[in-house]
Order: sequence, then structure tokens, then C-alpha cells
Amino acid sequence: MSSFKKPITVTRTAPGSYVNGYWQPGEPTVMTIRMSIQPLRVDEMDALPEGQRSSRAVKIYSEAELLPTDQATSQEADVITWLGKSWEVIGCAPYQMGVIPHYKAYAVEVKAN
Repeated sequence: MSSFKKPITVTRTAPGSYVNGYWQPGEPTVMTIRMSIQPLRVDEMDALPEGQRSSRAVKIYSEAELLPTDQATSQEADVITWLGKSWEVIGCAPYQMGVIPHYKAYAVEVKAN
């Protein structure tokens, strides 16, 4: 799997916080992570949350954990730049059984406003 990984740009925004009663967004950090990105199969698309099934989606295999949105900590989702488009991470699971430790994540295309 490692021979198929390519360096991909990931933007991770630190959690925001309230300062003197005003919301202050976190600072973004841009990093490069080696990963393999592949399209979802039809059955995988069906497993996405209902509001995201009409979006283009991909699965990602990476050695580094990718972060989805976490409302409890105000963590924004990681955004991946791939093929000139932005993809927002919606979930990530660890596969750390020792043979080929990695993370499998899902991301949906971010529509331009």
C-alpha cells in the first residue's frame, strides 16, 4: 500500500474559542501527508449520512490520523486538496493491528460557494 501513497496537502484548523464573549476561530495549519485516495464503491456511498450521498466522496488510506468535525471540542474537519478540489473529512478509523498500521478516512467534496 505504501507505494501507492502520494503527498497530499491537508489544511487543519485548530479549535476556536470564546475570548471576552466573542468567538475567535482557530488558526489553520497546512501540512503534507502521504496517502492513497480512491473513489467509493456504490455500497459505500449508500452508507454515507443521507445529506452527503449526493456529494462526490472518496476513501483515504493514510499513516496519519485525519480529523472530522468534533462539535464537543470545536474541532473543524481537515480539508484535503486533491485534483484541484477540496475534500472535507467526515470520518476516520484506526487500523492498528500491527501488520500495516494505518487510518481509513472518508471525505466529501466541498462545493464552491
